[in-house]
Amino acid sequence: MNIRQLSYIIGIAEAQSISRAAERLFISRPALNHYLIDLEAELGVPLFKRIGKKMVPTHAGTVYIDAAKKMLEIKKKAYRQIADASDGAEGSLSLGVTREIGIELLKDVFPIFNAKYPNFHLDLLEGSARELELAVEGGRIDLAVTGGNLARKDLQHIPFIKCEVIIALPPGHRLGHLASPPGTPFRILDLKLLAQDKFILISRDTNIRDLCDKHFAKAGILPHILMECSLFSLAYSMVRRGVGVSILLEHYVDAKDKVHCFSLRPREFWNQGVILRRGTKITRVEEYFIELAREFFARNSPFRIK
Repeated sequence: MNIRQLSYIIGIAEAQSISRAAERLFISRPALNHYLIDLEAELGVPLFKRIGKKMVPTHAGTVYIDAAKKMLEIKKKAYRQIADASDGAEGSLSLGVTREIGIELLKDVFPIFNAKYPNFHLDLLEGSARELELAVEGGRIDLAVTGGNLARKDLQHIPFIKCEVIIALPPGHRLGHLASPPGTPFRILDLKLLAQDKFILISRDTNIRDLCDKHFAKAGILPHILMECSLFSLAYSMVRRGVGVSILLEHYVDAKDKVHCFSLRPREFWNQGVILRRGTKITRVEEYFIELAREFFARNSPFRIK
């Protein structure tokens, strides 16, 4: 048993799927499946059972996963203390980012970080806001740059910027005349009026999609979903080109595109920032990275994908 193998089992439990876990862990599906089979044979008990398409930990699996998380936490705590004591001379930054905004942030920020801490290795995880929350909570990473309205009691959120979740209609849409003039607060639009429209929505099993589904249910409509995708920029591009309507973040809207924007009822907001486990002592190196991230969002608000 080694630290990386412990993270494999935690990853399977978080993803509830060998395929998704393998993708997140940057390992082939056959290799991950083979490791699980060998471990279960060594222990003499199954660690997971299949319920539908999900892999759910057995009692033995829960015991193993809890122990694995504690061992990873001990390792991370020791490494953080050593890095802090060495004043950041060398070590690793365990970080999660979203596949869109987070990648843009790293392209801008990491060269600056690396110039100050050239001997620091970046242990990077890419995923959705929900995936990153689980990874921080489970101890796989120390902090994540992500957005949302954090409700998990074991996590704390350091917010940078706040943006509204909006309904976006293509240029020339039949309801476009109801939108507020540019530069003024968005007007509220009843989702029932879009019952016959085609929607471009963010993928299922994400926090933003849960929010969308909640509003659809409240409006009493079953949306006609033309496309589901993981990137806000792609969803916005489809709206801008007249393919369909969407629910996305206001930061993706460019006024020159003449997309019509409306608020949900009630209004919803998304806080972009950093999450970490509650009670975690932030190292000097992490403080520096968080400050760089804060400055990035200050420079790029409203945010645009380049």
